Amino acid sequence: MRTNRWYKSGKTLLSEIAKSVPGPGSVPNAGPTPNSDSVLIWYMGQHGFTIGLGGKIFYIDVILNALRGKDGKDRRNYPPPFDPGAIQQVDYYICTHNHGDHLNLDTILPLAKANPETVFIVPKPWVSVLTKAGISKDRVLGACSGQNLQAGNVQIIPVPAIHTRYIQDEGEKDKNGDLVALGFVLKADGFSVYHPGDTWINPRLAGILKGLGPIDIAMLPINGTDWDRTSYGCIGNVSAMDAVKLALAVPVDLVIPCHYDMMPDNTENPAYFVDCFYRYCPQKRFHICSLGERFVYCR
Repeated sequence: MRTNRWYKSGKTLLSEIAKSVPGPGSVPNAGPTPNSDSVLIWYMGQHGFTIGLGGKIFYIDVILNALRGKDGKDRRNYPPPFDPGAIQQVDYYICTHNHGDHLNLDTILPLAKANPETVFIVPKPWVSVLTKAGISKDRVLGACSGQNLQAGNVQIIPVPAIHTRYIQDEGEKDKNGDLVALGFVLKADGFSVYHPGDTWINPRLAGILKGLGPIDIAMLPINGTDWDRTSYGCIGNVSAMDAVKLALAVPVDLVIPCHYDMMPDNTENPAYFVDCFYRYCPQKRFHICSLGERFVYCR
């Protein structure tokens, strides 16, 4: 098993995130803050990101617990960066869909207990997963495509995702007609950040993103799929080449590839993404994140 190393983790990473936010936790000369001139990004592994935007801190698909297989062993290639029950600077915790590496109560419940001001945003079909587990209804927002949410001065725009099977026109829905998997576009201070969740790309989704553009940053999965992974139930995703093609089709400034490093049976070499990007999309930018690295996007 390959073991990746965290660039920053533990109290060092928690402190850096906390000090980046204006308010009681901030200190003078602590470095860039999520203000009108920048977006702060921390890569938290797999498809997890911490985002500082509009004076708020968002977690999206951040998983802080072990992911144990049938043998009881942790399947992760690297440990979580810190305990989910730690006191954290997180205003909104967003989950894109109900799979264990994106929504996991072993992370959410201790985090919610230790951080009582955190609000959770999940696709509407999964609200009950959190409330039945004990999180109060006033802390859980159900997201639906076409119905925007507001977090301070940050606009949160849910967009469709197509994950568990390829459908040309739309993603999977529950019995009430609500999408079970979503991506999210965060907009504030003239910046736009897109986290697609796990998804395939199709013309309809590309059209939606064009209408929401320009997009400054897109965190795109690159793990793809193949017959071998499909044979043992591993659900596919955007490939490196499709991620590059989306960057070509949509007004995106910078792509951060992800979802390629945590699970030993579902990895990809980001160097392949880099090669595709250099060949077909040299007019745009990308950044390969280290675990726990802070990336500052400025105008």
